[in-house]
Amino acid sequence: MKKLFLTAALFLGFQQSSKACSWYDPDYDYFNLFAQEMIHNKTYEPFLLTYSSHFYGYDYDGRIEKNIPDENIESWVKYFDNKLTYEETNALVTKVDIKHLNSLKKGQLTHPLFQKLGKGFYAKYQEAVDYLIQAKYMEPYMRINYIENTDPYYYRDEKTADKNATQLNYTKTNAALISLYKAATNPDIKLRYAYQLVRFNHYSRKYQPAIDAFQTYVEPLKLKNHMYYYALDQKAGAERGLKLFDKANWNFFQVFKNTKNKKESAYNSMFLATDKDFNKILTQAKTPEDKNMAYFLLAYNSFNNPVPIMNKMIENNTESDILKVLTVRAINQLERNYLVVNPFCNDEKCDHFRNKRLPLYAPDNYQEQTKDFAKDLETTIILAKNKKGADEFWQLSEAYIKFLNTDYKESQKILSQIKTTDREYLAEIEKFKMLNEIVSQPTITPEFENVLMKKYASVFEQKGDNRNWTYQPSTKDFVMDILANRYFLEKQDAKSFLVNNSLSALQYNPNSDLVRKVEEFYKKANKTAFENYLVKKMEDITDPESFFNVIYGDRAMRLADFKKAKEYYQKAKNYKGIPRMLGDWKDDGKTYVEKPMTFENGVYNGFNNISSLVFGYNVWESFQSKPQESMKAEGLFNFPFIKNKMNKVELAEAMIQLENTGKGNDDKARLANQLLGNLLYNTSVLGYYREIFVMDVDNSNGPKFQFGNELQSPFYLYYKNFSSRSYVEPDNFDLAIKYYKKALSLSKDKENQARILFQMASAEQGKYYQWEANNPLNVKYDDPNYEAKSKQNEFFANKTKNEKFRSSFAELKANYGQTDTYKNLQSSCLYFGYYTNK
Repeated sequence: MKKLFLTAALFLGFQQSSKACSWYDPDYDYFNLFAQEMIHNKTYEPFLLTYSSHFYGYDYDGRIEKNIPDENIESWVKYFDNKLTYEETNALVTKVDIKHLNSLKKGQLTHPLFQKLGKGFYAKYQEAVDYLIQAKYMEPYMRINYIENTDPYYYRDEKTADKNATQLNYTKTNAALISLYKAATNPDIKLRYAYQLVRFNHYSRKYQPAIDAFQTYVEPLKLKNHMYYYALDQKAGAERGLKLFDKANWNFFQVFKNTKNKKESAYNSMFLATDKDFNKILTQAKTPEDKNMAYFLLAYNSFNNPVPIMNKMIENNTESDILKVLTVRAINQLERNYLVVNPFCNDEKCDHFRNKRLPLYAPDNYQEQTKDFAKDLETTIILAKNKKGADEFWQLSEAYIKFLNTDYKESQKILSQIKTTDREYLAEIEKFKMLNEIVSQPTITPEFENVLMKKYASVFEQKGDNRNWTYQPSTKDFVMDILANRYFLEKQDAKSFLVNNSLSALQYNPNSDLVRKVEEFYKKANKTAFENYLVKKMEDITDPESFFNVIYGDRAMRLADFKKAKEYYQKAKNYKGIPRMLGDWKDDGKTYVEKPMTFENGVYNGFNNISSLVFGYNVWESFQSKPQESMKAEGLFNFPFIKNKMNKVELAEAMIQLENTGKGNDDKARLANQLLGNLLYNTSVLGYYREIFVMDVDNSNGPKFQFGNELQSPFYLYYKNFSSRSYVEPDNFDLAIKYYKKALSLSKDKENQARILFQMASAEQGKYYQWEANNPLNVKYDDPNYEAKSKQNEFFANKTKNEKFRSSFAELKANYGQTDTYKNLQSSCLYFGYYTNK
């Protein structure tokens, strides 16, 4: 598609390649709203736009079933007087073993198909059955004998590399085919034997005899049906083998033009290295449609801007099927740059997203060029539309371009004027009308929500799950993104969230503000029809109230409001654990299935089985190690109410009792405050038990456990891709420090004081990380003073760290250098050792 002076990157769609990463499928990165498949001539489907494979219609496992008819099977159906269905004929020609045909010839009906047809079938169609016997005998050998590095036109098929044409006795096989050709009385069967002769010689690398066979046995029959072009395809292959590229290209071009299911192979077989190769074909083209075919090949094979070529094709034949293929490819490429599935913003305000109202224009670096191309493409489409005899395709195309350019009113007007009975066109018209109506709404009112469910209920009933990377985005996903964006802009966060997510997704970002808005929506009375539709997305949680209360309780614990936390947890009576889904592939390698995660007995599930080591302290920092390896218990025998395994109600109650004990002035109060500080630090983003109060199943690294995005939500258009971004309220390390300070003031033991100071220092380190993440000192790589500025920023960061976030380290270094704790920390804690030795 595009260019007029567009960048090469924008023209990726007009070259036949895919991204380098095999796991990445770019065709899953757009909505495919404008259905390329609506072209009437389905034989051109392989040439629709795709980035994922060489031709449209393939996936990782090979060919996807498409609408391209097999003209060879169709001709056999006709030959057998329609006694067999297409499927039965295909089975006879391609699947029934040769032994059954030989048995039929002997009067034995050993196959169900022949039992249905009866013994008289062979008598009536003897020549055809005899031909099929010969063809099936030869078929396993009908490939070229591969010679390493001789010609990239021929390739090695590993599955059938053990057989090739040279393994047949050339003299006997060639003579047998000539004899069968001469004996055949039906011209169609005679032509099939002629095709086998040309093919056999070609695959035997006897190139000139193959060409001679075509002239001797094919041409005299004067039949120009599909078998003629199949034979011409083999002749062209032989000409290419003789390096007669111009002749081969012209004959492959004839095959491309005149066959239904040989277009892909014919295109692949052409040697089109330069524009000169195309011009030679163009020079020989006589009819307007032949010229359009040649123009298409030029546009399809290069980075050239297709608009000038399309204008030439319009002059030749406005209703050219191949012109429409070029047009839908161009429109599809424009859509890919306009309607981004996952818009990305890498600055704080995302100002380049205009008013942040979907759909967005193309990314910054493409926007102006894309607009230029869109304008020229629209001009060309209007030119075609106004030509005499132009069908509704061009009106549809114009309406869609108007839609992409946000001229919804004019798009709707064009759609309303289209008169057609074509079912594919009608489906597109209804779809575009719906999109215009939804996208043009200034706000999503309750009245419009009811309209949505009355007029477009079928859209919302479509199945699919765009959380699964094997699922290709659809029209429904586009509509849902639009609605999610509108609700987001209108501050209806709960509905914006639920449009793109199920209720259980809140576990990935249990932000209290959003959770409360979702809970309020859940409890809302008198919901609209669309709101009730959204409520169904909350049904993956059996008891939403318990789910909400656990999240609120967790937040209260992080804020050291232990009494409120206990109240919330006590309301979560039916909480069954974190609702995590696990996905895996079935043995067939094609089916991706999800099932609820199950928790083993005694394992933390989001509520139960919290280890008393949560009150301990780090022996060393390793999140991957077992609890007993990373953590050490601290004086719990003084507090028998702390159980070895607790649920969150019991944990909150223990914290309440510790807090009450900590109000005293004795050593037990000291230890209580130390335990309170330990728990708050251990469940912070830096602690071994960091998963406890953020709805996670373990402490494995993820977005929740990264600093940054704590002061500002990373969601700026909607709540899509919710689990991949971090927006959990930040830890308040001052709360842990407060308890540590009280413990330090009551401590009489130098070693204990040193350890408390180190715990305080660790909490201060967390405060520094928060400051660093939310005050990035970035220098652009293209800055000529990059190195000097980077060093200056590093100096400023270290200065800030030492002046504002290292008071406990300074105290340790100044007054506790002789303690065993200090000496052990120098060797076991790298950042403390670095600090003390500088």
